[in-house]
Amino acid sequence: MHTGFMLVSIIVLTAAAAEADTWENTYGTDLPEQAFFSLITEDGGILTCGIFIIDVSYAIVSSEGAGGIDCMLIRTDSNNEILWEGDYFSGPWVDLAVAGVVADDGCFVLAGVTTTMEEGQQNWIFKVDDKGEIVWDQALGTDFDDWTYDMIETGDGGFILAGYVDSLNGNGPVISLLKTDSRGNELWNRQYPAAGSGMAEAVVEADGEDLIITGYVEVEGKGNAVPFLFRTDADGNEIWLETIAGLQGNCCPVDMTMINNGNIIIAGYTESAYGDYDFWIAETTTDGELVRQGVFGGEMDDMAFSIAPCPRGYVVAGSTFSEGAGRQDLWIICIDNSGEELWSVTHGGQGNEGAESIIPAPGGGFIVSGFTSSWGAGDTDIWVLKVDEEGRMD
Repeated sequence: MHTGFMLVSIIVLTAAAAEADTWENTYGTDLPEQAFFSLITEDGGILTCGIFIIDVSYAIVSSEGAGGIDCMLIRTDSNNEILWEGDYFSGPWVDLAVAGVVADDGCFVLAGVTTTMEEGQQNWIFKVDDKGEIVWDQALGTDFDDWTYDMIETGDGGFILAGYVDSLNGNGPVISLLKTDSRGNELWNRQYPAAGSGMAEAVVEADGEDLIITGYVEVEGKGNAVPFLFRTDADGNEIWLETIAGLQGNCCPVDMTMINNGNIIIAGYTESAYGDYDFWIAETTTDGELVRQGVFGGEMDDMAFSIAPCPRGYVVAGSTFSEGAGRQDLWIICIDNSGEELWSVTHGGQGNEGAESIIPAPGGGFIVSGFTSSWGAGDTDIWVLKVDEEGRMD
């Protein structure tokens, strides 16, 4: 594994002064980049994690050095000044992080996927310090291809990685959970083939150290993706698994959060009767009982990828082809605890924009991370926005 400063130019465009309530930054080169998530650092800055595609053709050039899709980290201070940036890779294939946490010591633990010629595709968890140097990293998995979609820190200081193992039973991907200690050493690795072909997309820790996981499984004989909610104990032993019915086409949960009444909100996208996709939001109890579900969107594809609680309910961020200024715009909606939309905001230009992550910002408002092709250095660039409490830019 290698870490270092990327020999590329990073362009920062700030829409307002650093001390202003809202701002936007782009980071990129003439190659494709996009952000997956951002973390608020202890000093009020931001760590943004994304990818850049070095070999656009995806061709295998060699077994060493950067290439393919690589993990990219950008650390800024509270004034939006870049402190450092780095790339993290194992070779010319897929190396990326999709989730992360700020550790108690101010370092960062991130998880995703790494690929090598010898081991294939494996779950990847690594820790970097506040200078971007790797403290430790672990590539974990089975004899098959593994993929992590979400990672959380558990109450005992360890980590849970949720995703899938491919072709474990010869019938496609299987839901997978992997537990590590505080240094990324594997404690247990469980798969759940009895649930059918599917994958875990998000995980939270419930009371009593139980785990609640969401994702989707395919309905046998139909091929439709159906959302599930799955509860295990702290050792990964299944307690119950419930699917969410009442939808007419493919439905894919992507993110989940717990709200102040103790229930769970799941966000993703679902297929409408017309074949396009809409934002899909569902509320359940921690016992798997469906409270409500609803769709939000227009006549074209609208997909939700991230959800976060807010004082009036919760905010959901993703992309829309139905609204906005261009072909695809970043879309944020706020929904109250009764399931009613409070406000809706789009951001974008004449190109393509979308959000992959939304988190509360210190002092109010939200940090939104994703991509833009309307501004920046070329192709798609990482786009990070600070919006106010109603999703607006000054």
